[in-house]
Amino acid sequence: MKYGVIDVGSNTVRLCVYDVSADGKKFKTIVNRKITAGLASYVEGGALSDKGVEVAIESVRRCLKRAALLDVARVDVFATAVLRNISNSAEAVSAVEKGAGCSIALLSDEDEAHLGFVGACHEDVLDNGVLVDIGGGSAEVTLVAAGNDVMRASLPIGSLSSYKKHVADILPTPQEADAIRRDTAALLDAESSGIVEHRVKKLFGVGGSIRAIAETNALLRPEASYCDISRVDAEMLAEDVTENRRAFIDAVLHTSPERLHTISCGLAVLLEIFERFDAQTLHVCENGVREGFLIERMLGGVGEQPSAGSSRVQAAKKPIAKKTPAAKKPATR
Repeated sequence: MKYGVIDVGSNTVRLCVYDVSADGKKFKTIVNRKITAGLASYVEGGALSDKGVEVAIESVRRCLKRAALLDVARVDVFATAVLRNISNSAEAVSAVEKGAGCSIALLSDEDEAHLGFVGACHEDVLDNGVLVDIGGGSAEVTLVAAGNDVMRASLPIGSLSSYKKHVADILPTPQEADAIRRDTAALLDAESSGIVEHRVKKLFGVGGSIRAIAETNALLRPEASYCDISRVDAEMLAEDVTENRRAFIDAVLHTSPERLHTISCGLAVLLEIFERFDAQTLHVCENGVREGFLIERMLGGVGEQPSAGSSRVQAAKKPIAKKTPAAKKPATR
């Protein structure tokens, strides 16, 4: 049976169609199509403009039409930060629902982080570490301990929103990238959950921004993996933005051309997260929030989980240690 999920995000509106087994425990992606709507660019004075609402309606309509042509048994629509973090959230969601002829599940920041964890666990074993999802308008950070998502934080900063705020051209200057890192550091400093007081060796990543960063790094460094990136490689990639600009642009145009203007901004956010948690590596997970939504909201949470032996990656099994006050690094640069 085929199920469809439409994800209304800050940068893209994406339709994924899954072929689900009869018992609902296994699925595979058979369609993954996106519309680069750039909805975050239509946020003016904290509110989504009328034009932005029109673009959202048309984008969702197109996805629904494609799903209907594919004879999908059920299709659900959800939205994240772009409709959650605006002053006219209720009005915008209602207008898009009416215009597109569908219901929209508006995920809270907690929902988004948790569903990202549920999706990531479907193909990968997550034991101890921090799960990161850098979207267009927000970054979700989840502490994982003994295979459970035990603490979550949502930072109102993303690849597209930081591009709009700080970058004057296509790629950020070193000074603009530093400004994005300072914003990220300030948001982490203000986080009251206590999540930033933990040390981890490993990050896990979900979402298009992190996947594009890893793929771009792999193109520039033939010895690198498409699903793993070290902190050192991420720092070198940030240097490539200015010192190896043409090769960097060519690599992004090959992997994710629609992210040319935002990938470096997402990288700046990621580097600050690497530093704050003292992490050294990041593994890109196969699935994320859309698959988590499918498993928990549409299939009733029955998706089959991998065993430790079947995972593409085995996470570190050492306990997560808290930072001591002396070990905390200043946010200034």
